[in-house]
Amino acid sequence: TWRVNRKLTLDIGLRYDYQPAPREIWYRTSMFAPTIPNPSAGGLPGATLYAGYGPGRCNCWPVKTYALAFGPRLGVAYQVNPKTVLRGGFAISYGQVTQFRYIGGGNSLGMGFNSIVFSTPAFGDPAVLLRNGLNYSTADLLAASYDPGIRPLPNQINSPPALVDPNSGRPPRIANWNISIQREILKDLSVEVAYVGNRGVWFRADALNDYNGVTIEGLRSVGLDVTRADHRALLTSRIDSPQVAAAGFRKPYAAFPNSATLAQSLRPFPQFAGLGSLWAPLGNNWYDSMQLKVTKRYSYGLDFTAAYTWSKTLTTVEDQTGATVPLNDVYNRRNQKTYSVSDQPHVFVIGLNYITPLINKNTFTRWALSGWTLGGIFRYSSGFPIRVPAANNNLGALLFRSTFANRVPGEPLYLKNLNDRDSIDPFKDLVLNPKAWRDPAPGEWGTSAVYYGDYRTARRPDEQFSFGKLFRIRERMNFSVRAEFFNVFNRTYMVDPASGNFQEAVRYDAAGNVISGFGRINPGSVFSPPRSGQLVARFQF
Repeated sequence: TWRVNRKLTLDIGLRYDYQPAPREIWYRTSMFAPTIPNPSAGGLPGATLYAGYGPGRCNCWPVKTYALAFGPRLGVAYQVNPKTVLRGGFAISYGQVTQFRYIGGGNSLGMGFNSIVFSTPAFGDPAVLLRNGLNYSTADLLAASYDPGIRPLPNQINSPPALVDPNSGRPPRIANWNISIQREILKDLSVEVAYVGNRGVWFRADALNDYNGVTIEGLRSVGLDVTRADHRALLTSRIDSPQVAAAGFRKPYAAFPNSATLAQSLRPFPQFAGLGSLWAPLGNNWYDSMQLKVTKRYSYGLDFTAAYTWSKTLTTVEDQTGATVPLNDVYNRRNQKTYSVSDQPHVFVIGLNYITPLINKNTFTRWALSGWTLGGIFRYSSGFPIRVPAANNNLGALLFRSTFANRVPGEPLYLKNLNDRDSIDPFKDLVLNPKAWRDPAPGEWGTSAVYYGDYRTARRPDEQFSFGKLFRIRERMNFSVRAEFFNVFNRTYMVDPASGNFQEAVRYDAAGNVISGFGRINPGSVFSPPRSGQLVARFQF
């Protein structure tokens, strides 16, 4: 911290993070290797690789520790005049490297898909008695331990281990900045307005990789066009069907299942189903906001803070566990930038406390009326984005990736105003407009965003109130009581409407009530409980 002069102060810092890359303690992990021949698939590339060091393993670990996680920090404070301060700051910070944990299935630790199964002979019987030791054949286990062709099984299509991303040692990096001006309006009242933003990169986003998908360009290279109905029918036909043979296609290897489709045989690794990556640092996010805060410091028994935020949050990933926003076109990553599912452009929060003044008429009134603390937190905000409905053009059977419906220009998104609860009868009304959406043409990707800024759930205020008091009995003995109330105005918040399939049929029961359909609100449940409260009493001595 450097006080340059009486008006200007600088804070300069540098943080360095060194986080070892994720790994199993002895490097014992199986993973997908795209270049190793697979003996169970006729020697086609794409097999299981056993990481670590020792006989049968690759004597390698594909992930390296990121050693350049330097985070510079800069803060500036400048006193414009005795009542006005200008502040600014910039920092680069790093998140936590993805932790190695057992995630089951093909991404298992140890020896790939091999396992020792302990099953109980009958209900109530132990699966194993430790005094008898573990009953399994070490020879059988070791014989298959390092087999690159452990998958696929004969005449099956299996899922392989994930491909461990070599860049997964990179921790998420976030650049944060803000500039604000704070002004004292009155002796106990100040106002601050700020621009706050950040940019994040290298967040885990495994689903942004698809190493085993079929692309439209790849199909064109073998003479197939997914926009043609006869070619789509051919792609979904069994590999042993006469029409597939007549078109000049055959099994990619001898043990390829006869029941598998032509589309499956044209995948980059036809012996496997879906193939993703593990710990791929491909996710990004963007945040910009204007933040306004009014602070009333304690005086006359009252203090409060009121804050308003106007913001926009865009992302290609939602969290570091690998969950991405839903994919519209995995082969067009630039098209994956969309609103975050947690985006709320308008948020207003007020928190206040008031202490009743001292009333000294007599002991009873002083105890009964003085020193009560009344508090409240009231939050009012925009609704959350609603996901665009899925397309019904059967793209998943052709390219092994589904897509989303296209938005119809000029069509209203709603049949009812979700924020006007009194106008909605959830037993009778549908609130979303199915005409606002249209399926992409057969064999084509959707072009809409996954979330839109004007397609949101209802607003749901969060209002809490409390009051309480501390009664002092003597020097080391006191009694306190506090009552807390949630949803204090007893608002009813309906659940979100059904929005997954805009072609979902509308059905009614015998009483004429809607029981299914796009835009139906389930009347059997509510989003949050009705008004509730709790009373807390404490005696301390």
